[in-house]
Amino acid sequence: MKTHLFLQGPHGPFFRRLGRALARQGDTVIRVNCCGGDVVDWPRPHTRLFRKKPTVWSAWIARLMDREQVTDLHVFGDWRPLHREAVLLAKVRGIRIWAYEEGYLRPDYITMEQGGVNGLSSLPHTREGMAELAARCPDVPEARKVGNPQAVKTWRAIAHYAGTIFLWPFFRHFQTHRPQSASREVWGWFLRVLSRPARRKRSAQALRAAYRSHAPYFLFPLQLDADSQVRRYSPYSGMKEAIACVLTSFARSAPADTHILIRNHPLDNGLIDYAGFIASFAAACGISDRVHFIEGGKAHQMMDKSLGVVVLNSTIGISALRQGKPVYCVGTSIYAMPGLAANSAEMPLDAFWNNPRSPEDVALADFERVLKTHALVNGSFYTQEGISTAIVSVLQRLDSASKVEL
Repeated sequence: MKTHLFLQGPHGPFFRRLGRALARQGDTVIRVNCCGGDVVDWPRPHTRLFRKKPTVWSAWIARLMDREQVTDLHVFGDWRPLHREAVLLAKVRGIRIWAYEEGYLRPDYITMEQGGVNGLSSLPHTREGMAELAARCPDVPEARKVGNPQAVKTWRAIAHYAGTIFLWPFFRHFQTHRPQSASREVWGWFLRVLSRPARRKRSAQALRAAYRSHAPYFLFPLQLDADSQVRRYSPYSGMKEAIACVLTSFARSAPADTHILIRNHPLDNGLIDYAGFIASFAAACGISDRVHFIEGGKAHQMMDKSLGVVVLNSTIGISALRQGKPVYCVGTSIYAMPGLAANSAEMPLDAFWNNPRSPEDVALADFERVLKTHALVNGSFYTQEGISTAIVSVLQRLDSASKVEL
């Protein structure tokens, strides 16, 4: 039997239900709650509370690993400070590490990789390595359609942050991994809900104006400023710096008749005034008439009409590749390699505006085959059906890994 240690998971009951399924098959399950939001997501059973200062976390979690003889560590996002320390300590002890994230392919998939995800993924980083591994992968069954509605995801997040705020007296030493406090994030979302009708109207007007110009354009979808993909796996300190660098390159090198659409992330908390910043920086670059900031709208429709897509390393880049669109990654990405997306190792961004290259069908097929075999699980973190579907596949992957280990 195995002993599974769960740290922070996706907002909602996914980790709790997975733990319950593992306990039913006879494994030992332990969950560490570090804040009030964790308690909301997994109130009981199998829980332990960490209420001490972060400086003693390493010693505390190491003692727990040793005392309970932990065999498997489960974390959502392997880069959070508490998670990162636990992952390193688990490696010293030979504990298997299971890292979860939002799916590389969406919807209908979540990411589950052994060892790490995104910039720490063990997937091949070369076209040749990807082709070689794909040739050894079995046929992948069609994914069950489970969806990933943003409304459910948003309410799960609000419940988590509300728990963090109201139960703060019990977890006074907790420090969030995000740049903003839970109270500021909830307030930002509240104001965005109130301003949604006006923002949608402005966004529709901006999109119509861009389309009416009939000018060729590139799409630049923003990522969440607090996302680890931005903070850890890109050369930028945040999205404002990334926007400034992309617009500078666009102003310097893009053909004079091309425009750029900058689409905001649908889960942005509104604490950064992107519209004001983009308008000011575009004016300073002398390209105000060629830059369009879009708050909403369907990304796949914008991609379909575009010349290409520039991303830091978002999974929306994979969606663009699947639509046959040229993609440029300005950050570290699992899909930035010859045959798929371009990056600075292949060409500077200045060159991409004038020579966007479409992905190769064979390279994309190999990439998807490897992802679905080694890094993805059919399901969702947030809906009842999606969670049930995912847990079945997660249990199968855990069992397969145990057999390989034996």
